Amino acid sequence: MTFFTDDRLRQAAQEAGAILDGSLPAPEDCPHTFSLPFQAKMAKLLRRHKRAPARRAMRRVACLVLVCLLGSGVFLTTNAQAREAFFGWVSQQVESARRYFHVGDPLFSEKVVRYEIDVPAEYSLLEEESTAAMFHQFYVNDSGEYIDFTYQYETENTGNEAFIVDQNTERKSVTVHGTSADLYLSLDENASSTIIWTDPSTGALIDVTAFLEEDVLISLAESVTPIEK
Repeated sequence: MTFFTDDRLRQAAQEAGAILDGSLPAPEDCPHTFSLPFQAKMAKLLRRHKRAPARRAMRRVACLVLVCLLGSGVFLTTNAQAREAFFGWVSQQVESARRYFHVGDPLFSEKVVRYEIDVPAEYSLLEEESTAAMFHQFYVNDSGEYIDFTYQYETENTGNEAFIVDQNTERKSVTVHGTSADLYLSLDENASSTIIWTDPSTGALIDVTAFLEEDVLISLAESVTPIEK
């Protein structure tokens, strides 16, 4: 019986991978036009990747967050104004992304409010999905440009957070319905921009991503309103 060391097996795997890679045609020799639904699904997948937490960085900041929370505990329990300002959606830099997460008491599920957005007429709804505390709509136009509309809550049964990759963007402070918002303007004309804010009246974290200029994107965000029951 022949035994192979770990190094020999690793080398064999690398050699097999190199042979397989060399047998594949070059990307430019494989022209293909992807369908609009496929492109939309890939855009959604990339968006989820943007929201995926950077685990290694999260471990580094976890102790700092814990220290901040513990250090603020005594002060917050004795100062109602500070407690109101501290609890809610907050943000934190995690490597190349901005993390938005909820601190404090969650919202009761029965108080979750639904929203609607007034998209331009040339956009049509391609995909819509929702859970008990996260709602997502994906619109596209004939040019393949999209509008991604998402809002979420922190409830007693679910925990949500958002990650916005801020590399190659200009982050600006703007307002939506008089509420402070973060605008991430892409410095790449082929990439989309994102605006994200919190509705203090409902506790929702709302974000809109689209291939739009600053003023138009802010106006689109202003069109987001709660749905009357």
